[in-house]
Amino acid sequence: MSAFNGLVPWLRPHANALYRLAESYGDNPRVNSVFRSIREQRNLYEKYLRGESSLPAAPPGRSLHNFGQAFDLTVSTPEAQEWLGRVWESWGGRWGGRFNDVPHFDTGAKIL
Repeated sequence: MSAFNGLVPWLRPHANALYRLAESYGDNPRVNSVFRSIREQRNLYEKYLRGESSLPAAPPGRSLHNFGQAFDLTVSTPEAQEWLGRVWESWGGRWGGRFNDVPHFDTGAKIL
């Protein structure tokens, strides 16, 4: 799926599999964000700091989106979103629902 082109190559098949899984259950998945430039991340972070976004945003250069190791995916219901999060975690990834960022899925790697 071309929506995941901004991800590192080894992560794309896993993101595609999660998307197809959601799609097969009729959850109407939508990819909201994949790779973000430092500028895009700075804008999101500043918006978060000003209280203009309910979703957390990491400082620029500290987000896995900046390295192609994260994507935001939403589905039709909170229950379906949580189910996808559990599936992603069972595959070894990290789901943002554990830290108040429900659409967020990443590799679980840490940026220091």
